[in-house]
Amino acid sequence: MRKLMIMILFAWLAQHGIAQQETLVWSDEFNGTGAPDPVKWGYDLGNNGWGNNEVQNYTNLTQNARQENGSLIITALKVNNVWTSARLLTNNKYEFKYGRVVFRAKLPVGIGTWPALWMLGENLSSKGWPACGEIDVMEHVGKNPGWVHSSVHSPSSYGGTVNTDIKFVNTFNTEFHTYQLNWTYEKLEFRIDSVLFYTYKPSVRNASTWPFDKAFFIIMNIAMGGNWGSAPQYETGGLKNGIEPSLYQATMEVDYVRVYQYPAGVGDPRGSNEGDALQPIVTPNPSNGKILVSLPAGYPVQGGVYNLMGINVCPFTSNKSTLDLDLSTLPRGLYLLSINSRGKTNTQKIVLN
Repeated sequence: MRKLMIMILFAWLAQHGIAQQETLVWSDEFNGTGAPDPVKWGYDLGNNGWGNNEVQNYTNLTQNARQENGSLIITALKVNNVWTSARLLTNNKYEFKYGRVVFRAKLPVGIGTWPALWMLGENLSSKGWPACGEIDVMEHVGKNPGWVHSSVHSPSSYGGTVNTDIKFVNTFNTEFHTYQLNWTYEKLEFRIDSVLFYTYKPSVRNASTWPFDKAFFIIMNIAMGGNWGSAPQYETGGLKNGIEPSLYQATMEVDYVRVYQYPAGVGDPRGSNEGDALQPIVTPNPSNGKILVSLPAGYPVQGGVYNLMGINVCPFTSNKSTLDLDLSTLPRGLYLLSINSRGKTNTQKIVLN
């Protein structure tokens, strides 16, 4: 047993100590013509306000979304005082959990525009919003030109979210920029042109603060007006329709959307697949000895904490979703937490300092 545990530990350290090559697992380069690829993209349709009192009517017409010259062109149009636009999504076509998603885009200009590159949890239809979680990789409202927002919505913070940050992009509408999310089992990192400017890493992880442990799908759209996009000086009739009167068209160009992942279990102890959800999560880690272990809920678990000699210094059993362990009496150093459930064994490194 001692030899086996030492071998597992050193394999874990070797795996995580050596840089691994991430892989492009899904992308759209928009090199076709006409409508976007129906294998990859569907549409939200209608003019029901979309929960934000938006004024546009979403269509699946090529006048609102088309491939052209190597880009996806999403265009909001005003005809006879009615705005149409497009909202594309990969729901039921492609979802993923953990990885790096990169949008390369040129944003629209104009007061009243509200473009977004974002993601929702695949359980939206069963859990609803905000329980499903929302990750806004890029949002921009035309009444504040150049200020790009990245935000996180969850049951603990939605609507007027506090989990957000902004970065000024001077050439947002004249040049392409990359808007990037790095998503691991413990945090969300947001970058513009590869520069990190916001990290979401809650100190308490539960369904309220972290609904980001399941697959999400991708969305791209231009909204018009709405609770956030509307400019009060142009509003009429008590509506959130504050769009500058001279604006008749607004366009977002998306050069590509790319999703990268590491091989399962590399760079992320839980891996990239739903089947890896047995992997325990330990917080805080490193710690002073008092830790919270997240376990697969609803299943009996057996396990323990092993030292470098392969000795189980803290055996335990549990059928709850979390487990409080007090390791403060143990010597400082490196340990291995191992759990067994449903015939499978998974491990997590623990550092006591």
